[in-house]
Amino acid sequence: LGCAFVGLAQADDMSYAFAASPDQKIISDLQTLDKLSEEQLEQLVGLTFDTLTTGRLPEEQIAAFAGEHGIKPKPLKDILRGLIFFLSESLKKNLSAESIVSDMTKIGIDAKKSERIGSLWKSTFTKLAQTMKEKTLKVNQLVDLQWKFGVTASSESLQQVNTCFLQLKFVINTGNKTEDVLMEMTLPQFYKFLQQMEQAQRQCAAYT
Repeated sequence: LGCAFVGLAQADDMSYAFAASPDQKIISDLQTLDKLSEEQLEQLVGLTFDTLTTGRLPEEQIAAFAGEHGIKPKPLKDILRGLIFFLSESLKKNLSAESIVSDMTKIGIDAKKSERIGSLWKSTFTKLAQTMKEKTLKVNQLVDLQWKFGVTASSESLQQVNTCFLQLKFVINTGNKTEDVLMEMTLPQFYKFLQQMEQAQRQCAAYT
């Protein structure tokens, strides 16, 4: 019994490349992958890639998969969400296929299935990373910037009287809608802001 407790503690303390201390529910959902056939596993990984690309669960495909293989939709969605979390975190960390295989093996997935997941990751990673990058760039884009000068008698943000200031209005595209963000700056703050933007422009130019 003592040995069993030691083994359980070691399993709980295990760290992974995709997450240092993932929730045990995530691990449990991922362990269910080992019960799937290789064909089912490959289809489910494909659904996960589709979800990461589109940003939404493919409900019709999930229902079709569940019906075809006799799996209830709710447990299937739990498995899929666990896999989405695993692969999205792996994508953020730019993990290699070897790291994917290692993590899957630690989780308890059969070596052959772990290798298959690693192979699918390797063949899809570049396209997936590019898609996620493009999606990120489309969100929180600056659509418009308006500004005007003024002199304030009092200001909660600047805490100064009779100070020349700039009021900036940023129009941001948040993905589903545009949002106005208002900001007040003193002239020294505005000059510093411009310097930082110029520095950011130079860095962006260096990467393009």
